[in-house]
Amino acid sequence: MHRKLFIPGPSEVIEENLQYLATPQVGHRLQEYKDMHAALIPKLKKMLYTEQDVLLFTCSSTGVMEGALRNFTAKKALIMDNGAFATRFDKIAKSNNLPHTTIKIPWGKGVTPQLVEENLKTGDYDVLAMVFNETSVGVRSPLEPIARVMKKYPDVCFVVDAVSAMAGDMIKVDDWGIDCVLAGLQKCFALPAGLTVTTMSKKAAARAEKVPYRGYYTDFLDAKDKNDKNQTPSTPSIPHIFALSHQMDRILAEGFENRCARHIEMAKIVRKWAMDRTFELFPDKGFESNTLTCIKNTRGISVGGLNDHLKKYWAVISNGYGDLKEKTFRIAHMGDCTIQEINELLGWIDEYLG
Repeated sequence: MHRKLFIPGPSEVIEENLQYLATPQVGHRLQEYKDMHAALIPKLKKMLYTEQDVLLFTCSSTGVMEGALRNFTAKKALIMDNGAFATRFDKIAKSNNLPHTTIKIPWGKGVTPQLVEENLKTGDYDVLAMVFNETSVGVRSPLEPIARVMKKYPDVCFVVDAVSAMAGDMIKVDDWGIDCVLAGLQKCFALPAGLTVTTMSKKAAARAEKVPYRGYYTDFLDAKDKNDKNQTPSTPSIPHIFALSHQMDRILAEGFENRCARHIEMAKIVRKWAMDRTFELFPDKGFESNTLTCIKNTRGISVGGLNDHLKKYWAVISNGYGDLKEKTFRIAHMGDCTIQEINELLGWIDEYLG
């Protein structure tokens, strides 16, 4: 047995998908692989509502965050920092010596269209990088209204970390004019970590052509060249691709709108549970995540003690992130998690609260 994961990544993987990871290998330059790759990409495009290039990188999402900044920043990046993973964009820009400005936003608050427009008005930037669903604090920024602002700035590439949202929350890449959106498999896709899905618009590709030092492993143009041939530049994690292809069949069979609705319903259940038990939500009202809930520990419980209690039910939730440890706790409701499982978990927590 293992502890069922109600943490915001990695998420629980059903046995059926684990079995697909054990599919016998094929050569990544053989026709069998090309056929699988060719079948997978349209499924991802359908879920992301896009005709853009959809690329696969065998690395964590952090690798593709770095690749996106390196590939698409020719002049200067504007980074919206409202949590630990948004801060990662800032660290990446610094470590790559990329010109950038980082706008610090208090944790718990979202990125707003007004803040984006206020900073883009200067005309200094050719990239905006932000996190859609900030995992550290459970904050969901309003991506669609921000996208409307971005359309006023057609020379700025819109780069979005959707790590804890993609495959669980709606992202309409083409309608919203997103140039690059990325996510690993270990959260709403409900698969093990190790592969990242990303998009690249024609505008972003044209920008990358002007950037001489894009890096090697996450060179988006190299990835596109091989993707056009139903391949990847280097050996991909073939087990992940077998499992992802199967999981996309399951996601599309559920109906992606239905999948998003299930995530919203689970979020509502957890939020109501928290408020009914005199906790408070950490995000500002209206910025709550649909895939995980970050709860202020207003009752002063021991979150470590709670997880000790949950051990007897073979379950685990997440403590607060970094300095928020014991000040908050996070309950994930993402991937293939069901309403029944969430209600069962909340019942176990109620036992601890007494």
